[in-house]
Amino acid sequence: MKRKKVLLVDDVRLFLEMAKSFLSRENLQLTVSANGCEALKVMRAVRPDLVIMDLHMPEMDGAAACREIKTDPLLGNVPVVLLAGRGRADEEQRCRAAGCDALLHKPFRRNDLLAVARRFLAITDRVTPRVETRMLVRYGPGKTRRLHDYTLNLSVGGLFLETEQVLPVASPLSLEFLVPGAAEPVVCQGQVAWVNAAGSRIKRNLPAGLGVQFSDLSSGDQNQLREFIRRECGA
Repeated sequence: MKRKKVLLVDDVRLFLEMAKSFLSRENLQLTVSANGCEALKVMRAVRPDLVIMDLHMPEMDGAAACREIKTDPLLGNVPVVLLAGRGRADEEQRCRAAGCDALLHKPFRRNDLLAVARRFLAITDRVTPRVETRMLVRYGPGKTRRLHDYTLNLSVGGLFLETEQVLPVASPLSLEFLVPGAAEPVVCQGQVAWVNAAGSRIKRNLPAGLGVQFSDLSSGDQNQLREFIRRECGA
């Protein structure tokens, strides 16, 4: 099976080595660049399947490089994940305005990086399988839950919500849903991990919607989801 190619872009060697270490078990072909200008040259030669790039770099920063990628007819469909400082709304806005496909906040955890790589590269997470299921989810930005739509699939780490609602990547969400067979609903916080917008879907096999990552599931809720997924998988 042909290995998926990932381009890591940052001028800080510590980030590059850490990211390579986190992704080393995923059977990926990893390439590194030190700035946006170099990344564009590497992309035209290597044609990666995913780019993970820091916002702050010399010569050409991540936002400028992302704009160049997204307007290039040969490179524009390559997903670009930009790294922004946690709690920096100005940096998040720059990343979104540049057209990135997803955001990661620095410092990031290993699971955050693996989740975004698996999402865009369609790598199966063997530890946390995903099952198709239709569940009503009440949700909303911040601590509100005024919206409601149905899931398309679910894992212990998150869910895909079929919806025409467009919320920015990294938007915090409050969620409530009842797992079939459970007595009490799952109530937790999460965030928008990626957007499958109606006019520009990242995953053509999925309808318009939001990929949501859970952020504070209790151990009881995690066990409840694992048990439901185990039953659905017939394990």
